[in-house]
Amino acid sequence: MTITHIRTLAYILLVTLLFACNSKGDAPKTQDKRLTPADSTLLIAVMPTLDCLPLYVAEASGLFENQHINVRLVKYNAQMDCDTALLRGRVHGAFTDLVRAEQMRKKGASLKELGATNLHWQLITNRNARIKDVRQLGDKMVGMTRFSGTDFLVTDLIDRYKPKNEVFRIQVNNVFIRLKMLVGNEIDAAFLPEPQATVARLAKNNVLADTQKKDILLGVAVFTTNNKHQKMVNQSLPAFVKAYHMACDSLNTKGIQHYADLLKTHFKLNDAALNALPKVVFNKFKPVREKDKNAIKDFSTQ
Repeated sequence: MTITHIRTLAYILLVTLLFACNSKGDAPKTQDKRLTPADSTLLIAVMPTLDCLPLYVAEASGLFENQHINVRLVKYNAQMDCDTALLRGRVHGAFTDLVRAEQMRKKGASLKELGATNLHWQLITNRNARIKDVRQLGDKMVGMTRFSGTDFLVTDLIDRYKPKNEVFRIQVNNVFIRLKMLVGNEIDAAFLPEPQATVARLAKNNVLADTQKKDILLGVAVFTTNNKHQKMVNQSLPAFVKAYHMACDSLNTKGIQHYADLLKTHFKLNDAALNALPKVVFNKFKPVREKDKNAIKDFSTQ
């Protein structure tokens, strides 16, 4: 067994131990006890990522109340936990990606796509790994989540650039742990969304690929269509969409930094990271593009 394989196995064991210590997922342990919704409360699973920021803004600014709907954001640090909450009926909707949405359908979920979101990822390599080309990912460890947009993106890069050696996919679902492992020299590369990608860049790590530049849009907001509160969900969605669009308008007008307190509280950003965030245009809900659905079709059926 080579030193590379020993190193790989050691870090796979490390990741396993990390998640064994947090086997209940990333939501607070007391949260599940509060997830039986009132008949009039729309529950939405969200992440500390910029595609979910309009929801945090709408909640903090009272936009949902102004539209006369009750909305509660159920906050997780791993997309897998958001999807599990949706599958188990703990929430009515989630911000996820097209690959994970397809996986949920395979598990029996009946989902309505509300629209595409601003979710983007960058493939960032550890500065000490000195990786300048995707072909150099052979024998390297890449942090991602299985059966997700990041899993699809790793497969797509391997198919297109064909590294000579195997690329080791290290499943790290929690975005904060994935970031910590990258900047801590524990993995060679990772797919990170914003704002975690900004934190990684500030640590002088290198961007190898960017879905935004490649015009790949995999983010999507989905809602279940088979729960006992379906009438309330259907009645709430038009007002929810209106509040979301108002939050997008506010972010586009005032800028991300205007909501620094939210980003510090929920996204764990310091002032340096806040000031380094890229300019983002938050789009209102639009139908998911056919080109993006077609891109993941073969992968999602594997």
